[in-house]
Amino acid sequence: MTKSLLLVDLENVHKVDLSRLDESYRAIIYVGANQNPPKASRKKETAHRFTRVDFQKIEGTGKNALDFHIAFQLGRTIETAPDTLCIVLSKDKGFDPLLNHLNKNGMQCRRINSLDELVPVVIQVASVEAVPAIEVIVCKRCHKASTIEHHGGQWCTNCGCFASPPDKKLLPSLQPGFEDRSRDAEEDYAIYSVCGWCHQNTDMTGGIYDDGEWMCGGCIGRYAR
Repeated sequence: MTKSLLLVDLENVHKVDLSRLDESYRAIIYVGANQNPPKASRKKETAHRFTRVDFQKIEGTGKNALDFHIAFQLGRTIETAPDTLCIVLSKDKGFDPLLNHLNKNGMQCRRINSLDELVPVVIQVASVEAVPAIEVIVCKRCHKASTIEHHGGQWCTNCGCFASPPDKKLLPSLQPGFEDRSRDAEEDYAIYSVCGWCHQNTDMTGGIYDDGEWMCGGCIGRYAR
């Protein structure tokens, strides 16, 4: 089943009812610097409605500041979970050239003006087969539910840590004979960098790049133990 990520521009679309979407959807709602998340998300009796929702508060103001945050998340998703269907909820047509570019590069993206454009599709799918519930995994480090499957584990796209450990059998850097593969000096240099965790200049094949820093495959393996 295709996983769907809904990215909401709350500055552009002020009212959002996610209760009509099935369990295959996760959402990140981007809240402007001069806005507040919906009151219902902060009330104990209604907070359960937002278990599949993360709120990202934009700290600064400026033209298109929120749009750039959504664009960043789209880029991060195409690198870590390219099979995810990304949907931008905004009436801003300025997203369209970027989404078209990502689609040409193998990603599945679209922009919608209203959730009404999604609901008929959801109802049609639900009438054919029941959609199984997706377990929500919250990152223990940043307490966000922005996790995606990566190397058999759940990787947090917010802070770059694993919320649940990866399967060591799937890590490229831990495969038998990995260190013995021959590469010429130019190729070797091209994929080597300094790991932000162990601070070693090491092979980054199978590693993760997050927030300007690399995490090498060895550190991923040690974190998974």
